[in-house]
Amino acid sequence: MKTFVVLCVFLAVAYSRPETYDSRYDDFDAKTLVENTRLLKGYLNCFLNKGPCTSEGHDFKKTIPEALRTSCAKCTPKQRSLIREVVKAFQTKTPDLWNDLAKQEDPNGQYKDSFQKFLDASDAPKMKCIVVLMALAVMALGETYDTVHDDLDVEALVADETQFKPFVGCFIDTAPCNDVSSTFKNDAPEVIAQACAKCTTAQKHIVRVLTQSFKNKWPQDYEVFKKKYDPEGIYFEKLEAAVADF
Repeated sequence: MKTFVVLCVFLAVAYSRPETYDSRYDDFDAKTLVENTRLLKGYLNCFLNKGPCTSEGHDFKKTIPEALRTSCAKCTPKQRSLIREVVKAFQTKTPDLWNDLAKQEDPNGQYKDSFQKFLDASDAPKMKCIVVLMALAVMALGETYDTVHDDLDVEALVADETQFKPFVGCFIDTAPCNDVSSTFKNDAPEVIAQACAKCTTAQKHIVRVLTQSFKNKWPQDYEVFKKKYDPEGIYFEKLEAAVADF
């Protein structure tokens, strides 16, 4: 256990180092790009000096050589995810242009294997360590969320769909929030990311009943909820396990 914690600390420090690429493109619409072969070719032609560049393409072009050599070492977590998605689309939908770019930036194939390993990898192990560290820190501090709503009659809430539907709608922005749902919504990102580590016993019970009932009653909306708060699918399994016995 001690060794695992030490490794987690090491990874967390490396993972959170301040030297990263500009985060202004972390919300770049990669989905639209990868679904449009014409746009993919346009970006690749920009990178290959065969066509015009958009402002984004011009900025991306400047970072490509270093990102390739270092397997995206200075990328933010979101940037790593975006680059994996876009490059895999380049490789499958425009392989000839991608090969031309690879030859241009890595003519001797020196970085080919390491970059492909980066593309095939996932940040989940690092994130797991960070979540563990957060949980350990919280346990050491003994910090919990405000208990003002610990007396919520959650069984009565989920039994009444006229109340429960707008309650969960608050979380996915399909219904207005009241004082109670607003409080839960504000805490939701941290509760989910830290597997309810700061929750009281009553709060863990509330989270279990709410999430299970939400999933059972409106599974499609529940998937929207999961995508909003856990887009990479890292946290929910841990959250469900953490509250399962409450």
